[in-house]
Amino acid sequence: MKTFLVLIIFASFFSCSEKKPSSSNPLDYITDTTAISIDRKTETYTRSIQYLDGDLYWWNPNRETISVFDLSSKRLKNIIKMETDGPNGIGRSLGFYIVNPDSIYVPNTGYKLNLINAQGNKLEDYDYGSYPKLGGVISSMTRYSTTFQTNNLGVIYLGLEDLRNIESSDLDKQTLKNYPPILSFNKLRGTFEYLNFRIPESILKFKDAIEFSFTSASSSLFLLHNRSNTLYGVHFSGDNFKEYQLQSDLLKNFSNEYYNSPRMSNSIEENMNVAFKSAENLGLVFDHHKKLLYRFGWPGEEISNDKDAMKFGYTPRYFTISIYDGSDFSLIKEFTLPRNTYLAHHYFVDEKGLNLFPMHPDNPEFNEDEMVIHTFDFSELK
Repeated sequence: MKTFLVLIIFASFFSCSEKKPSSSNPLDYITDTTAISIDRKTETYTRSIQYLDGDLYWWNPNRETISVFDLSSKRLKNIIKMETDGPNGIGRSLGFYIVNPDSIYVPNTGYKLNLINAQGNKLEDYDYGSYPKLGGVISSMTRYSTTFQTNNLGVIYLGLEDLRNIESSDLDKQTLKNYPPILSFNKLRGTFEYLNFRIPESILKFKDAIEFSFTSASSSLFLLHNRSNTLYGVHFSGDNFKEYQLQSDLLKNFSNEYYNSPRMSNSIEENMNVAFKSAENLGLVFDHHKKLLYRFGWPGEEISNDKDAMKFGYTPRYFTISIYDGSDFSLIKEFTLPRNTYLAHHYFVDEKGLNLFPMHPDNPEFNEDEMVIHTFDFSELK
């Protein structure tokens, strides 16, 4: 009888510990929905989002404001007005980066990094104009996955886009050495410095424009080439890096056709159609809580010429999510999100998981008076 009971207990243990089959429907991983009433002071589309300590910061570029939402109470708690002129003028903003509620860094089109507080008062500005060698400005936008990153020890990392402005035919080993991709800003000293890291020659095999999505983990920055599976993990010091090739069954159709096409003689619609025929990485974010890396992508698809090209560029009809183990970047699972549902480029990570916004303008449930957030928990896939 005792032997029988022991066998029953062992059988129960192994059956309970057996991993459940994972669903192929991404919506099955939604664990929470947050709806927040908004008015016209908050735009329903943004290019920059940041979550910090229970608050969601949402940029309204047409109004030059940042809406601050308390996610626990589901209410708007503050609107930060960014003045363009006058004593508190910061010029035309290009996103933002929150260190704490009273330390907000705002890059602008005038090669300045402005520091403002929660009332929008300018505390300081820092000129970085001598660092971009080809005149490109620095931004901090979720829209382009170029948000600033930090080592939490007083240094902020900013993406330089000089390599993006060089024709692929002019890219070579020496060019990669001449144009560093990352600028570091020491906020304690107020000084800028190039990071030691340079893009390795291996990137040249793609014969394509060089653009990156950015994110960071505890001790490293991560740069994902926008039109390949190549990921670079760069130590915060800039002295050491590793190169990874991310696996994907959904993002395979990479091409440099767009960059080799006669873009100047084509219409906007023709250029957009060529661009969106190919796969592209739309963003990258590391989940520090669940130790996962989320990659957002466009798999490539023909778009008809009767579509509004600019609208399609801002709000693709769908996108993919590839989920990787944060320790070795092995592929865990991939999903294609339902069409005309979620806004691409709109995402943030909090303690609960990955958060997306089902606020696509073609979503029949889209309501301009609400901000809706779906929280996805993919941790059970590990």
